[in-house]
Order: sequence, then structure tokens, then C-alpha cells
Amino acid sequence: MLSLDLLIFVSLIYVAFLFGVAFWAERASDAGRGGWMRTPLIYTLSLSIYCTAWTFYGAVGFAARSGLEFLTIYLGPTVVLIGWWLILRRLVRIARAERITSIADLVSSRFGKSALLGGFVTVMAVVGTTPYIALQLQSVTLSISVFAKGTQNILSSTNIALWTAAGLAVFTIVFGTRNLDVNERHSGVVMAIAVEAIVKLLALLAVGVFVVWGLAGGAGDVLARIDASPISQWEVSTGRWIGVTFLSAAAFLCLPRMFQVMVVENSEESHLATASWAFPLYLLLMSLFVIPIAVVGLDILPAGSNPDLFVLTLPLSAEQNGLAMLAFLGGFSSATSMVIVAAIALSTMISNHIVTPIWLRARGQGATISGDVRSVVLTSRRISIIGILTLGYLYYRISGGGAALASIGLISFAGVAQILPVMLGGIFWQGATKIGALAGLICGLVVWSYTMFLPSFGPEVLISQETIDHGLWGLQWLRPTALFGIQGLDPVVHAVLWSILLNSFAFVAGSILSRPSPLERVQAVQFISAFDSGPSARGWQRGATDAEDLLSMAQRIIGAAQAQNLFRTAAQRQGKQGYLPDPTPQFLETLERGLAGSVGAATAHAMLGQMAGGSSVTVEDLM
Repeated sequence: MLSLDLLIFVSLIYVAFLFGVAFWAERASDAGRGGWMRTPLIYTLSLSIYCTAWTFYGAVGFAARSGLEFLTIYLGPTVVLIGWWLILRRLVRIARAERITSIADLVSSRFGKSALLGGFVTVMAVVGTTPYIALQLQSVTLSISVFAKGTQNILSSTNIALWTAAGLAVFTIVFGTRNLDVNERHSGVVMAIAVEAIVKLLALLAVGVFVVWGLAGGAGDVLARIDASPISQWEVSTGRWIGVTFLSAAAFLCLPRMFQVMVVENSEESHLATASWAFPLYLLLMSLFVIPIAVVGLDILPAGSNPDLFVLTLPLSAEQNGLAMLAFLGGFSSATSMVIVAAIALSTMISNHIVTPIWLRARGQGATISGDVRSVVLTSRRISIIGILTLGYLYYRISGGGAALASIGLISFAGVAQILPVMLGGIFWQGATKIGALAGLICGLVVWSYTMFLPSFGPEVLISQETIDHGLWGLQWLRPTALFGIQGLDPVVHAVLWSILLNSFAFVAGSILSRPSPLERVQAVQFISAFDSGPSARGWQRGATDAEDLLSMAQRIIGAAQAQNLFRTAAQRQGKQGYLPDPTPQFLETLERGLAGSVGAATAHAMLGQMAGGSSVTVEDLM
């Protein structure tokens, strides 16, 4: 058995190596030598943050408990990527044109650059992602506990989770909030994720090869074991297969971390074409040995062994310490990469759609008075990262960390999936309105919370056993597991069906019954006609804004060098010398897009709305 001290030492060396990779990549990018990092290969590998500890550890446990159902987690993203031309290409095109920095920014920008709507989506994303962060902390804790078993050490499961969360917070703050970029891209983090993608794939393949040819005696023996295993006998529930496949596809589009790497970090639209076949291939390789590992683990490990840890316990049972260490690093990579990117994406959303709008309203003159907006944004993001990791840790503590990894993952998937109707409606339906979007999101969040999220803590924690058994206020048709008297459905299918159905109904009904504002109509045209070229009209009117004031504000947000470069380029286009262009509507549009990359579309529009006295939109309109 490997010693816990050695495990911790190797883990620290590995983390230091990732720090070095991220630091080197950022330096290369800043020096203009990072072109090779913006390639289809790196882009495809960055998508591997979809493969978290749930995939690395939990897929085997999922297979041991539910047979081939684990494949649904891979089928959803595969369907989305194969059809990239329909949805992903449009999202990338819109994000580039509108300087979208997050999924909350997408929804906010589409529906009149509403800070209220962006803030609500942010809250939903944080609540929906919290169980997933807890899952990663649980996986690291469980894997370390395997090595700590039987040894005297001061590391309890609580301490392990706490120190893991603290270490991830430090890494994320260092490489995720060093500066503000007009495109909100993080070269260092993406490169570190690409390295981790290779590590976890090689680790899982190495364990699989060892299990098949080292423990089982070859492919023939494994096939015989599968035939004799209960896994081959378990029936497939069509409804659950469809439900979980839909859920994984929706989560692939709506998870903040996936939107960050798939849309925001995308530097070339053509990379999607490569990822459409390369990433499904990656998923195929990740799933190749899941069933063999599950079957052999059930066969040779003691009864009662945790299937979620077969990837670790099988090598350890054969005293393959080096392979066990590699497997641990693979699982560690799977967990940490997810948490880092999720924390970056969520902190960006919190600063852009909650902190900065509140700061603007609190300071009546907003960005027009002295003050370092850049400092406010960066500080809020750093504090947000600590808060996000703290929420994940608290969920882990309150929930007890005892549920199967797959169960926790599905809860998170269902939460973020509530954004899907509004996202798709926003990019394809011109008649969608802010009122409809808000109604749909509220309805979906309430139903998901009642049917999945609150019960996940266990009875008598956030929801009483009486409510679970007899329904809210004693009404049987309001039972969390049998809404409207519909019984017999799988709990996951039941929750997803009703939450998405009622969400979509409220969205459509609210949009039909309400009228869009002028800015909503303008934005609707921009989103629906994303592939049409031509000048856009944002409703900006020539006001008394001074170019010097605009430059001063821009420098406080994106930094002096980037702001001056943006203004100088605009001045040259107007045929002027220096870096003070005329504040024409076209320039205000360009400036708004430049600022949106750092503080979000709604906040950028609010700031310019305050400074451009003739703007048709005020901060109050946006809230």
C-alpha cells in the first residue's frame, strides 16, 4: 500500500507542474507566441472538463449499479457535437459578435441586456453547480481515504475536502483573475486543462488495460465475465435512457464551465468541426473499459466494496502501486479541472451580473466618477471564487457526502438544464421576451428545487419527511416524487419532465402575453440574424459624452494599454490622428462590445448609458 505521505507529496508535485504549465502558457500568450495554443487539438482537449470525477470514478459505479445506462452521459454531448452546425455554431457566432462572456451574459444580452435576468441566471447557475463541486470534493476525499485506510493520520474526510477546496481556490484566483481581458479568455488555465485531459485519459486506459489483460486474463475472459454478470441481465428503461440522455445534452450546453470552454474560449469557429468528431472519440476512449472494470471489480473485490472506487481499488488489490498512483492523479485531474473552470465562469457571472450592477446603482454617478472599476471587478471575482468553493464544501458537509457520485451529478445537470428553454428560445424565436424568460426560469428553478435539490439533503434537513410522503400542505398531488398525481415514474425522469415542461410553458406563455421593449426587439434581430452581415443598430444617440471621459472610463475597466489601443484603432478608422475618436453611435457600439468582454453586456450598456446623455436606455431600465 502506498503511504499517505507519498501520495500527498506526489500530488503537490503534480499541482506545481500544473502551475508551471499555466504560468508558461500565459507568458507565451502575452508575448504573442501562443498561436499554437489556439488549435483544434487544444480546443478539443479543453472540452474534456465535461469528464469530471463523475466520469472517471462514477461511470464505473454507475455501470455496476445500472448496467449500460452510464452510456447516456456520453450520448448527450455526442448528439450535440454531431449537430454542431445547428446550435453550437450559432452560439459561437453570437458570442463573438456580442462579446458574450458567460451563459448569463448570453441570456441578459438577448433580452434587452437585462441585469435582473443576468443576475437570476447567475443565481441559478451557482445553485445548480454547487452539488457538482461537492461531488468533486467528495471524489477526492474518497480516493485519498483509500490510501489512508489503516494508517494513523490527522486528515479526516472533512479536512481533506476543506484543504482541497482551499488549494483549488488559490489556483483559480492566481490564474483566473490576474487581469481583465476583452475576450475573457484564459490561456494558462486552458493549457493546464488540456494537459489534465491527457493525464486522465491515459490513467483510465492504463487501468483498463491492466484489468483486462492483467487481472482477467484477456478479452475473452472479460466477455465471459460480462455474460455471467448481473450487468448483462439488467433491463434498460427506455424512459430513463431518453431522460438522462436529454439531461446530459442540456447540461453540455448550459453548464457554466462548458459554455466557458466551448463558446467563450473558442478562438476559431472552424474548431467546432474538428471537435464534432474528435471529442466523441475522446468520450469513446474514456468509456472503453468502464464495463470491464465494473465487472471484474464486482467479481474479485470483497462484497460491499464501493464501485465508485474500483478504478483505484483494483490496482491496489494487485499491489500495483504505480498504476494506483496514476489512477489517483487521473481522478484528481478530473475533479480539479472541473472546479477551476466552473469557479472562473461563475465568478465572472457574479461580478458582471450581481456585484458590478449593484455597485453602479449604489454610486449614483456610476463609472463617471473617480474609482477603479477594474479593481472592483477583480476583487469581486476573487471573493466570489472563495464563496463558490465554500458553498461546494458546505453542500458536501450538509449532505453528508454519502450519495453515489452519479446521483449528485444528475441533480446538478437537472438544475442547469432549466436554462435550456430560454437559451434555445432566445437564439431561434424572435418573439421571446424578458418577461417570458424570467417566468420560465423562476418556474423551472422552483420545480427542480422542490423535486430534486431539497430532497437531496435527506429528510428533515431542508424538507420534512411529511412533505415528501404526503405533499406540501398535505396535498397528495404536490408530493415531490408524484406531482399532479403522476406516479410510477423514475425520480429523475419525473423531476426533469415536470421542471422542463412547466419551465417551457411559462416561458412561451409569458412571451406571448408580454410586449418586448425597443432594445429587446433590436437584440432579438441581432441574435436571430447572427449569420447575416451588415451594420447593427443599438439605439445609441449622439449625446454630450466627451471622448476623454469615455477613455478614462475604459481604462479603469480594461486597463490603459487595451483601452488606448481600442480608441486609437477607432480614431484611425475615422481618419483622425491620436487616440480620441468622435463619440459617434458606431464608436459607442464598438466601445460597448469592447467593455462587454470584461464586465458583461448589461453592465457595459449601463455604464455607457450613464455617460451618453442621449442614450435611449438607462441603468434603471436594465435592472
